[in-house]
Amino acid sequence: MQVSGLDALKRVIEKESNDGRALIDNPADNPICTVSRDDSVPCLFVQWKGYATSAQLRFIHERLIGLIERHRVCKVLGDDTALVAVSSEDQDWIIGDWFPRAIAAGLRFAASKRPRGYYGRASVNRIQAVISAKFKIKSFDSLTDARAWLCDPR
Repeated sequence: MQVSGLDALKRVIEKESNDGRALIDNPADNPICTVSRDDSVPCLFVQWKGYATSAQLRFIHERLIGLIERHRVCKVLGDDTALVAVSSEDQDWIIGDWFPRAIAAGLRFAASKRPRGYYGRASVNRIQAVISAKFKIKSFDSLTDARAWLCDPR
């Protein structure tokens, strides 16, 4: 996928599905994900609700960079339980494009609850294997453990 920038992504997403239009209308809570602040950590909290197209996944990640800057948080907590899969092309984009920009925006730590399915788990494992050499990132079997680690990421 060669589309970049929020406006270009919005144009693609609007044509994809009703779920995509719901994402554009309400990026914080829609059929694809929920994004909120968790002040107990503090961090941004992303809960994936199911499959996201490439454009939807990238739109959500682009929005996260803006939220990291706006809320001045350095941590992201993800509930990846329902994350179906991330294409290899999108994995490469997250690793090579998104993470460097998120780090520049202030991201320092990320923790997540592991995806339920095999392909989601394989996707997250590959991203984390590459990123972990230069960034503190971990997956856990429970959201409670992920949140606890983010409160004291050693």
